[in-house]
Amino acid sequence: MNAFPYGAVLKVQREFSLDTIKAKLDDMKRCGMNLAVIWPAVFWWEDRADPAYPFRTGLEILEHARKIGMKIIMELAGQITALEYAPDFVMKPDYYAVKRDGIARSESFVFDYLNFNHPEVKTLIRKSFTEIAGAYKDCEALYGYDIWNETMFTSYDRYTLQLYREWLERKYGTIEKLNAVWDRTYYDWSQIEFNFWLWPSVMPHVDWQQFRKANVGMILNEWRSYVKSVDPKRPVIADNIGSMVASDQFYQRPHDDWNAAENTDEYGISFYPKETPEGTPAYKRWQTFAGVHSATADGRFWISELQSHHRNMFRPGSAVHPHELKWWSLEAIAHGARGIVYWKWDPFIKGNQTAGRGLVDARGTFTPRAHAAADIAAALRRLPDNWSEYKPEQPRVAIVFDRLTQDFVKTYAIGAPEETSLYVHSVGGLYECLWELNIPAKFITPEDLVQGKANEYRVGPDLARAVRAYVEQGGTVVADGKFGIIREDGLLNENLPGGDLNPLLGCRLIDIDSQQLDIELRGDAGDEGSGLLLPGYFERNMLAVENERAEIWGRHPDGLPSVVASSAGKGRIIYISTMVWYGYNREPKRSLLDWMRRLDERYGMSLHPGSGDSPLKWRTMTGDGGMLLFVFNYSGEAVESEIVLHTRTMETVRSVMELTGSHEGASAVRHGDQLAVSVRVPGNDVAVYKLSWRD
Repeated sequence: MNAFPYGAVLKVQREFSLDTIKAKLDDMKRCGMNLAVIWPAVFWWEDRADPAYPFRTGLEILEHARKIGMKIIMELAGQITALEYAPDFVMKPDYYAVKRDGIARSESFVFDYLNFNHPEVKTLIRKSFTEIAGAYKDCEALYGYDIWNETMFTSYDRYTLQLYREWLERKYGTIEKLNAVWDRTYYDWSQIEFNFWLWPSVMPHVDWQQFRKANVGMILNEWRSYVKSVDPKRPVIADNIGSMVASDQFYQRPHDDWNAAENTDEYGISFYPKETPEGTPAYKRWQTFAGVHSATADGRFWISELQSHHRNMFRPGSAVHPHELKWWSLEAIAHGARGIVYWKWDPFIKGNQTAGRGLVDARGTFTPRAHAAADIAAALRRLPDNWSEYKPEQPRVAIVFDRLTQDFVKTYAIGAPEETSLYVHSVGGLYECLWELNIPAKFITPEDLVQGKANEYRVGPDLARAVRAYVEQGGTVVADGKFGIIREDGLLNENLPGGDLNPLLGCRLIDIDSQQLDIELRGDAGDEGSGLLLPGYFERNMLAVENERAEIWGRHPDGLPSVVASSAGKGRIIYISTMVWYGYNREPKRSLLDWMRRLDERYGMSLHPGSGDSPLKWRTMTGDGGMLLFVFNYSGEAVESEIVLHTRTMETVRSVMELTGSHEGASAVRHGDQLAVSVRVPGNDVAVYKLSWRD
């Protein structure tokens, strides 16, 4: 479909007649939507004598969608298995996943939790998926299939154990190598059981977390093959909840953006910004979208479920306001969303979410949120015809997110539960600093570094060599706190900090301490922040500088080095001895932002000049012949501001058009290779501008 896919989930209740369903689709179309996700995709309550049973309802939906010009995504696996591939008339107690104590996971109040590695469950899912694809594949209105909504799987059963043993054998090659890393005494792979004793080595637990994520990918790839065997042309979609880089709230599901994206045609997320009492702040929403954008091969992702209203009648704090829908939708689009789907069109009429969700009320009457959704649809229709060719501008900053490090931190923090999210909070603190200054960033993995993808940005032994090569080629690396402490097999590095990068850092670890953490940036720091006092946090590495190439940019109160900068080749690595980003996440301090601003002036982290001086937050997307400028005002008052853009590759501005249709047009004045765009954005609003160029 050429237009931006925009719609909502229609949960088909057995109480709905076909006329009722069609009327709901008509109302969605009237709201400006061109897409509906239908769940479930199989309708066991239909008349069994119907030759099309149990797909008659789905076929009628697809035909009506064709007539009114809508596309349909069929959701094959939501969270009510009895209405999908495991109806009650085929279900067996043995099909449940198994907890660590050997008891079936059958006590949930919300949804069934089946064992996807069980051979008979595999057969049920294969049968369901292939029959659904066979029934709907010839329907013109069918866009594709969502094969797994909100991935989640853990089971301690014999089938999963065998897969785990095979995975370990592929990883380690020999039982002797596994014994050395795990500090165990196995003779054969068949002797391995579910054992997570941490005293001799943390690796059994870390490997189990790695396997669980890999297993979700295995299942996704298998399920995709079922659909593709019948309908190879249409995409299959799967969804996580949020992004692992922004929160590890769903770590135990398990949660891996890159794994899920790799094993689907199109990757999506569920996103519920107001499900927590404090809500999700703007920077965290941007971080979430940056995470999923970074995890996909083409940078495109679905918002497969976007919160439309409160969860249920006893959760008024999660109520959604119209302007929030606009924020969330346009934030996602500015980060590369390929489509947006609200959860859901109408409120639940039964179940634990009764009276919750929905853009319309129980009678189908448009609420203020539905009118806001219609306004967003009108703005989306003003996007350029070639909107899919517009991509978020490539940032100059990349944040390394190491999924293995997350596993290590979660494992080591078992004895210190208050620090279990230390790694993700540290990443969040760094991202928030950049966001405050309007400096965009993407996330890359260690694998990306090894493969040389870090060279697109200006800022284990293989990983250490990749970091060194990046620095020597002119890159700048900034690291803080616990850096290079352990190897990938869990062994402590002998040379600290930095492990194999220790010679590049030019300093060595004397000891650690939890006092005198603050940092005074000295005169020898030059433009990088002389005179600033930065707050240290959590702990510090007490350092001795041993390389004349290492410059001491800052010291702790007792005189020990706190910021050490070392040059190598054309680049530089900057090491901070305390956890400054974790500290900013916990207790934001202005002085750290001031230092980041000075680093930006020195190393050019911003895409555009003066980004950090604007009270507005903004993103840019570029395409053939123009730019989309998204300007967000998160304050309650109207803001007038000048946004300065670099336009080195563009010659002349032909026009500046406001796409959201509710604000005054912007004016633009060119000064050399810069374009000053004057904008005025009302409080709690978003303005989107299309800047067209003439060569």
